[in-house]
Amino acid sequence: MDYKRILMIILGVIFLIVLIQNFQPISVEFLFWEIEVPQIIMLFLSALLGFIICYIWLHIRGRRRRI
Repeated sequence: MDYKRILMIILGVIFLIVLIQNFQPISVEFLFWEIEVPQIIMLFLSALLGFIICYIWLHIRGRRRRI
């Protein structure tokens, strides 16, 4: 296994530990809405959004280099 795969596994385990420890509800305000959601959901959605943005950015950047 290369070091990148090992690093990703370690970071994934740390992220799962943080998710499991954050079950308390939090208040989220967006524009005119306010909802109560578990903090674990907000952490997961934030990480997922960051992953998607990074993936799209790297995909676009890679496409420009090939042209």
